[in-house]
Amino acid sequence: MIKGIDVSSYQGRIDWDRVKPHIDFAILRCGYGNNVKSQDDVYFERNASECKRLGIPFGVYLFSYATNLNEARSEVEHTLRLIKDKQLEYPVFLDVEARRQLALPKNQLTEIVKYYCDEMEHAGYYVGIYASLDRFNSNLNSPELDAFDKWVALWSDRFTYKGKAGMWQRTSYEEIPGINGRVDGDVAFYNYPQIIRNAGLNHLDETLKYKRGDKLYLSGDVYEDSDATVIREKICDEEVTIEAVFANKAAPYKISNGYVKQEELYKKCD
Repeated sequence: MIKGIDVSSYQGRIDWDRVKPHIDFAILRCGYGNNVKSQDDVYFERNASECKRLGIPFGVYLFSYATNLNEARSEVEHTLRLIKDKQLEYPVFLDVEARRQLALPKNQLTEIVKYYCDEMEHAGYYVGIYASLDRFNSNLNSPELDAFDKWVALWSDRFTYKGKAGMWQRTSYEEIPGINGRVDGDVAFYNYPQIIRNAGLNHLDETLKYKRGDKLYLSGDVYEDSDATVIREKICDEEVTIEAVFANKAAPYKISNGYVKQEELYKKCD
């Protein structure tokens, strides 16, 4: 089970060093509503920086208030401003639960949500939708939204959503060392870091040159783990295949016999 949490300013100052051993990922609120700085989440930059420092894969969500396409456009701009230069290994989610939105006719709400998701995809991001089970079964059950992953809030021991879902918010009462009070607990059904990297999304390849399946040559050390703490052996000019890629790691490339750093990989000239 891929276990995570989602947090916002409501959790206050989080001790991420204590949190890290208990989670596999985090979804951080970046902001809410229109593109104004007063609606940025005040802890987003710190939370993102701490996750990056500790190698905790993370994604984001924006709490939406949009009731028309102009507001949806502003929310797209808001999200893009906040996630620029962030290395997101999990999706960008639009949180659809505001009462003003749920009072809209279904076709109008569908148009707004689809617009946001389409624009985020055009910007090169893996995007999804967050809402409760009831909302996905009523307000957000249009086939026009089937292309986007669903993150379903269902506080229960059983996941009963019948549609295609990528994540499940299973509780709002998770207790995690390093966080004062309760926090939402989540389960991911997919290996998002691998999916996103293999698809070339979220601009991760701007810092990591290679992807899974690439055949390269190695001239350097092979490590036992991606943190590059223990050297296993040194290999000179041997062909290797990248089996997996892990962002925010000292040795991010998995090969058959360990992990290697980017600067020790190269391509031969034809």
